Amino acid sequence: MTVYIPLSENPRGIKIYAVQWPLTFLSMVFLGLRLYTKVLRRRQFWWDDYFIIAAWIFLLLSCCTTSINVRHGFGLHDADVPPENLGVFGIISNISGFASVLSVTLSKTSFALTLLRLVTDRWMKWLIYGLVALISVTHYISAIFFWVSCNPPAKTYKWDLPGECWPATFTISFSIFVGSCSAFSDFVLALLPWRILLRYNMYNREKLGVAAAMSVGILAGITCIVKLTTVPVLKQGDFSYNSLPLVLWGFIEPACTIIAASIPMMRHLFKRCNRTSQVNDDDSSTHSIEPQVYTRNDRYRPGVDPEPKA
Repeated sequence: MTVYIPLSENPRGIKIYAVQWPLTFLSMVFLGLRLYTKVLRRRQFWWDDYFIIAAWIFLLLSCCTTSINVRHGFGLHDADVPPENLGVFGIISNISGFASVLSVTLSKTSFALTLLRLVTDRWMKWLIYGLVALISVTHYISAIFFWVSCNPPAKTYKWDLPGECWPATFTISFSIFVGSCSAFSDFVLALLPWRILLRYNMYNREKLGVAAAMSVGILAGITCIVKLTTVPVLKQGDFSYNSLPLVLWGFIEPACTIIAASIPMMRHLFKRCNRTSQVNDDDSSTHSIEPQVYTRNDRYRPGVDPEPKA
């Protein structure tokens, strides 16, 4: 029977709650506004919408499973985790990491699919297809490794079973390779909108705004680089205590990607709100109780515009 650890005895667990749940809620808000914008414009959902919805579902799964593991002792030293919790602890850790990697993959694929709808050059389409293939192959393999990196496979979550696992140096090297591919894809996908939008027939100010919004994905690339710096903790042992930065940054990356992929879709919602506020301002100015009549002498009165506009 498992033993639940009070949060008061697990301060690092409180830090996990303080990071993951607000980010999960914030990404849900941005995703909801993205979908609401499409409904408002009476546009049908496309593949990029379904991919990012799936990405958020896996993000939520990762958040929930990590939160459950905090109650089982995640954040404490391995020696302080109750032995009766180790079986559940291991399998929940695998589910959390598996869901986090899938969330990264699906969110980046969603943004790439969005760009495909704007691209006209063949070479750019092939570049995006190549990035999607690179992200998918590396991350799906990484997700599978959570379940097959030991012999027997059950040892991946039952650490007390006899058997062997892959060397930590291989796991670290492959994780850094996957993270590097992810960061490279983020930066390329964030810079492509500038190339695409420069040829569109739009005001320069609007072009810059849309391109900047679509380049927020650079933030996801930066979080991925920060996550890479935490990967070497895997060879330090004491997984429950030392892996906290890796788990947090592995969660922050897909959350930021979902937010970054949702912002460009909200452009029409912002424009609609702006137009509505302008109309309300015009209505309030034209429905005054008593119209003002300006004369030549009014320009010398305090508080009256000297040259009222027609």
